Amino acid sequence: MAQVEKRAGGHQSRTGRGRTARPHDDTPKPAEVVVDPPMVGVRSKPLPRKGPRKVQLNTRVLASTEARLNWLAKNRNFSVTSVVDVALQEFFDRYDVPPADPDGRIGEQ
Repeated sequence: MAQVEKRAGGHQSRTGRGRTARPHDDTPKPAEVVVDPPMVGVRSKPLPRKGPRKVQLNTRVLASTEARLNWLAKNRNFSVTSVVDVALQEFFDRYDVPPADPDGRIGEQ
């Protein structure tokens, strides 16, 4: 472990190199090819992390729902926000909720 000296004012600094440096390997590594299995029953795919203006939505869900949501986000490289948004859009479409404009207004029907 590196030596630690006490300086005036109570600050500490490291002397020496600390851990032994490992040689750096500059050889290119082959790219990993990951094939996602087909998502059965899904009509649309979550959007990338950046996109249109978003507003905060706070809600409570069952612990089992949160676990499944976090698993999907982690294992399929989606954001929780995009998964929730796609799920809600599909739910609204099923119940014929009219679409809103980018500012969040629903026109008179």
